Order: sequence, then structure tokens, then C-alpha cells
Amino acid sequence: MYRIIARLALGIVLAAAVLVVPATVTTPSAEARCRPALKSFSPARSTVTGGSSTTATVRLSCRTPKRTKVRLWASTGIRVPAYVYVARGRSTAKVTVRTSATTVRSTGRLKAVRGRVVRRSTLVRAVTPCYPTPVPKALSLPAYVHAGQTATGTVTLDCVAKSSLAVTLTSSSSWVKVPTSVTVTKGHRSATFKAVTKGPTTGTLPTFNVTVKAIRNKKSVARSMQVRPEIRAFRAGDRYTVNEPLMTPEGSEGWVKGTLRITLDHPAPPGGLDVNNSHMSAGATWIEAEVFLIEYPSDSRVTDRLTITDSSGTVLLREEFTYVVHRAP
Repeated sequence: MYRIIARLALGIVLAAAVLVVPATVTTPSAEARCRPALKSFSPARSTVTGGSSTTATVRLSCRTPKRTKVRLWASTGIRVPAYVYVARGRSTAKVTVRTSATTVRSTGRLKAVRGRVVRRSTLVRAVTPCYPTPVPKALSLPAYVHAGQTATGTVTLDCVAKSSLAVTLTSSSSWVKVPTSVTVTKGHRSATFKAVTKGPTTGTLPTFNVTVKAIRNKKSVARSMQVRPEIRAFRAGDRYTVNEPLMTPEGSEGWVKGTLRITLDHPAPPGGLDVNNSHMSAGATWIEAEVFLIEYPSDSRVTDRLTITDSSGTVLLREEFTYVVHRAP
């Protein structure tokens, strides 16, 4: 009887134990469920100076449950490790990207491979300053100069010269002379030079543009400068312009009159000028005179004679000239 009761009690205890102890449910972690795929391979900067370094990030689609290897490749001028490991529980890994110095701007390629998945990106290498030696970066000149004057130009290198360097100079015009070269001394970045302009012995040069270049190691910079007519007194061989007068009726006999303006290329010298028996003061560049015509010309053109003499009586200009007239409205 006691044995039967003991067995019943033991059965009850075991049944209670089964009911009290909960069952353990095993669920896989996010890492365990992850099947990482290669998502991207991108540099921290899209452009770097040649010779400098940056970083690039390999990114997976999820946190990997185990260390994952990704193979890397880069084009010429860019260096990356042959491979990188993404650590367990991580989805990214960074690598150092090194570049070579360059004299020209160039675009390179980066590539990451895992299995059959390939991810690509680009990296631009900008020109390396002072590589392999300093080269001209800028050239400055005045915006304009008058013929006969001397302008000061400045050549600036892309970095300080470690030793004295010669920079070649050229001019696009025979009317503007520059030295064949200018020297940037050790420890400096720039040097100045003189651009000497000249005008013709007779007559006047029209306004024109000249281009000056600075060249070293096949690298050149250029600057344009306007050369205007020289500032000097009017002399033999110089020219003039006239306006087109408006002619109005004068009296009742058909006469017409107007005002003719004669403008010289250069100002009158000290002592002034005599222009068709009218005095032009020193420094003046134009003079006006009244014109009377017996009738309005059928072809609207008038031919006259112009004589210009200086204060000593020397004839500087004597010629016939034709100008156009218009009827006043």
C-alpha cells in the first residue's frame, strides 16, 4: 500500500516539474539570418590632389555573421589593398586609397568584387602642385597701356622655388617687347618683368590686343593686354576724323550752313596749331568751323582742303578731304 502511494506522489512531482519548467524557443539572430551581398565601394572624396591619400568604404547589405573577404582593384595611378575583410557583426570596412603625383587631371577607377557581384566607383586625381618642379600658375598685366609706355608684368609659380628658376616669356606682337625669360629666385614664388611698347615714327597705331605668355616645363599661362594709341602731340603723318554736319537753310537764296568738327588723333602741341586759319589751343584735340554751301550737294558729299601748321609755321598736313552732309530735319 505504501509503495503505491509513494509512486503516485513521485508521479505528481514529476508532472508538476514538467508544467513549471517552460520550453526554450530558439530564434536565429539578425546576423545569423544575414546573407551579405556587396552593396558599394565608394571613396570619401571624389577628387584628390595627385600624390595624396583618402579612404574608401566597402559596404555590405547587412551585418555579416562571419568575417567576409572582399577583393579590391584600382586603375593606374591609384593604389588600394588587394583585399579587405569585413569583420563579423559589421557591414562596412574602410581602406586607404593612395594616389600618384600627376601633371594632368585624370579620372581613375576603383572596383570591389565578392563572388559574382562587382561594385565600381571613380576617383579624380587633380594636378599635383610643384610636380615635378614648380610651373607658372598666373601672369598679370595692366588691363591697357598706351603705345610708348612700359608695363610691369608678374609671373607667379604654383609654389615656392627651391632653387632659382627661369621662366620663358613670349609676346604676340612686334610692337610689344618682353625679355626672353624672367628668373624666380630661390625662396620666392613670383618675379616681375617689363613689357615695353612702342609706336611708329610716323602715323598712329590703332588700338590692338597683345598676348604675353609665360612657359616652363610645357606648362604655360597667358594674359592679354590692350595697347591704345600713344599719348603725344600731333605731328606730321598723324590723322584726323570729321563728323557729318547737318545742313540748315541760310537766307532766301538757297544757301545752307552747318558745323564741321575736325578731331585729331593726338592733342595739339605747345603753342597750338593752325587748322584752316583757325587756332587750336595746346592740348586740344578738336576744333569746329562753320561751313557755308551755295546749295545742298546732290550727292550729299563735299570736298574741301585741310591745312594744319604748327606754331613755327611748319606744315604738318595738307590735303583734300571729302565729308558727307545731311539735310536738317
